[in-house]
Amino acid sequence: MLHSTTPTKLKEKRGITKYFENLGLFSTNARLFLIGTFFMGMGFSGFMLLFNLYLKEMGFLESRIGNIITATTLGTLIMALPASVLIRRVPIKRILLIATPIATFSYLIQVSVSTYHLIIAGGFMAGLAAVFSRVASAPFFMRNSTQKERPYLFSMQFALMLVAGIIGSLLAGFLPGIIEQTGTVPYLAYRYTLYIFACLVLIALLPYSMIKEKPVGKVDKMKIHSWRLILKLFLPGLVVGIGAGLSIPFLNLYFKNVFQTGTSYIGILYSGQQLFMITGLLIAPVIAERIGKIRTVVVSQLVSIPFLVVLGLTTNFILAIIAFLIRAALMNMAQPLFTNFAMEKVKHDEQAFTNALLVIAWTAGWGASASVGGFLIERFSYSIPFLSTSVLYLISTVIIFAFFKKERKGKELL
Repeated sequence: MLHSTTPTKLKEKRGITKYFENLGLFSTNARLFLIGTFFMGMGFSGFMLLFNLYLKEMGFLESRIGNIITATTLGTLIMALPASVLIRRVPIKRILLIATPIATFSYLIQVSVSTYHLIIAGGFMAGLAAVFSRVASAPFFMRNSTQKERPYLFSMQFALMLVAGIIGSLLAGFLPGIIEQTGTVPYLAYRYTLYIFACLVLIALLPYSMIKEKPVGKVDKMKIHSWRLILKLFLPGLVVGIGAGLSIPFLNLYFKNVFQTGTSYIGILYSGQQLFMITGLLIAPVIAERIGKIRTVVVSQLVSIPFLVVLGLTTNFILAIIAFLIRAALMNMAQPLFTNFAMEKVKHDEQAFTNALLVIAWTAGWGASASVGGFLIERFSYSIPFLSTSVLYLISTVIIFAFFKKERKGKELL
């Protein structure tokens, strides 16, 4: 009996050792970027969890909340391509040190005023500034890693943001209640907590300032040759973004309005969701090594869809929680693998541009549909947005499979 199990145990041990060996290959610059990611993730996760609830407490309806989300994404869309050009010409470190405080200041404006149009303006400014870190991450990792550890690096960044998100969500769940105990009215308790999370983002400036980059040399005029490939990478992200915007921004309101869930419990739910997402992200590279990146993406997205349907139809709180947790783990484990796949498929000079388009694809869809999702929820119910999201996720998955179905283990082919 002992001899029959020993080879399996040795194989598992070698697998775990290999996993941590790949993590050990991360460069110093990559590690510093990941530390910055942690603080940004902690600040933004707490902020985004409470912001919709704060706006609702201020008396804004779902349709207007959707419009505020759309304004932020509009800023992201406008700046994404210029950001990709700038990243080729200016050191990424310098960009991060400038864009991060501007984004933080813009979020502070949003929670310091009560006028609808000023909140929209603050969101637009935040979108303009925050896009730089999103567009810069993939090209930065490509410059500061090798192919061997790269899938682990992309997944680790996403997972680390989620670890930070667990902390941020728990704090977001409990801090408003603690502040209210001092006699502060609810909307001000939300506002003060949002101030704390916006300022947490600024801590990321410390590791960013320690990054050592080579000076940017002479940069040739950008020439894009892989248009057909880039458009194939762009389309499924656009469809997923449209689907996500219809329902995902309103999940906190879904639990609050449908099940009368308190803020502290919503914070715990979001922390649990991120824990599930971390688990999915950490095993995703291992699965991808066995069946390939694209097959992992297709399978994980397909299996997540029934859980979205459950969210749209169930009136059972426990069932809704289970669907909420599992859907997030399955759907989000696909994102870093697809980004890694895209960066490896395009030429080096096209990476920043391609990543900008991937950001635009998801953000454009999200921004365009958030207002629609808010309107549908306000006029009808949460069921229609969730079911519509399910259909669009299915369409996106079919597109990925159709475009990249010739993928083989370790060799993605067109």
